[in-house]
Amino acid sequence: MLQIEGLSFNWSEDLHFTYGLSIARGEILALQGPSGVGKTTLLELIAGFQTPTAGKLTWDDIDLLTLQPWQRPVTTVFQADNLFAHLTCLNNVIVGLGPKEKMRPNLLNQIHDYFAQLGLAGLQQRMPSQISGGQQQRVALVRALIRARPILLLDESFSALDWEMRQECFDALKTVVKSHNMAALLVSHDSRDTAYLGCGELRLTLL
Repeated sequence: MLQIEGLSFNWSEDLHFTYGLSIARGEILALQGPSGVGKTTLLELIAGFQTPTAGKLTWDDIDLLTLQPWQRPVTTVFQADNLFAHLTCLNNVIVGLGPKEKMRPNLLNQIHDYFAQLGLAGLQQRMPSQISGGQQQRVALVRALIRARPILLLDESFSALDWEMRQECFDALKTVVKSHNMAALLVSHDSRDTAYLGCGELRLTLL
């Protein structure tokens, strides 16, 4: 379980954020609220890109605040796809596994399955510049899913997709989160996302 207790961060003397929540394995929690209330900041704190001023952040009773970003059991998919322009879509996914991961046949098959589930079949050998922005975002999602880290952070990762394609991505997301016992935190501005996912919702506000 991901547990956050009194996790605080100060952007300035007048802008302070404090968070408290828990997400069990196999669950998705949607973060909603207007711009500027700290949704992305929370993801950055969990991933280790920002350092809190106080509070607790644990995963299965392991203190994540003592770990560097690359040591944390976290994968993040941002609004920008962050694909490598010189690599094919398939190699962009493979590179996300890291140098220690051997490309076993079953792992490659799983990658191809994700491409198919997300409407990307046949695009594995395309370069990022040869596919649409929405397709690039889905390739980034495949890269995150194949890593199978237990904590998945999604920062408006589906905002570039139309509703029909977003539903297909959500179907794949729900399947992977359940099958791998992951905890997923999704930043979203669209209430339809929460309704379709059937997940919990936490609405952030400024006090």
